[in-house]
Amino acid sequence: MFRKIKIKPQQAERDSTPGEFLLTGLVEVQHKPTIISEGCCIQGKLVSVSAMHIDGEVDGNVEVESLTIGQQGRVKGEIKCRTLTIIGHFEGVAECDELSLAAQAVVRAKVHYKRLKAALGATIHGELLVR
Repeated sequence: MFRKIKIKPQQAERDSTPGEFLLTGLVEVQHKPTIISEGCCIQGKLVSVSAMHIDGEVDGNVEVESLTIGQQGRVKGEIKCRTLTIIGHFEGVAECDELSLAAQAVVRAKVHYKRLKAALGATIHGELLVR
């Protein structure tokens, strides 16, 4: 969610802008989450350095820090992220550190994960593999 950029101390005051916070020679920039709303359909590759919430439809690859596929969301393709929360539908291949499946989640995929949290009722057609 935060990106750290090293800057020279003499540039710190000159380069500082609203939304950036100076901490011991580093600037922390807070990134806003990306939201794909219901009714929106996207085809292609999505890349973000912060969180993304999808309630619409995405057909393509997604690379983000944290991804939530909302209740109305549908994603078909490849996902690479640290945290993947599926409430809606996912079809494809995913790599993540943390995988959370809600009770209404429908997964037709091959998912590689480190930690798993699944609610009773989640539907899984495919493979969940610990890495």
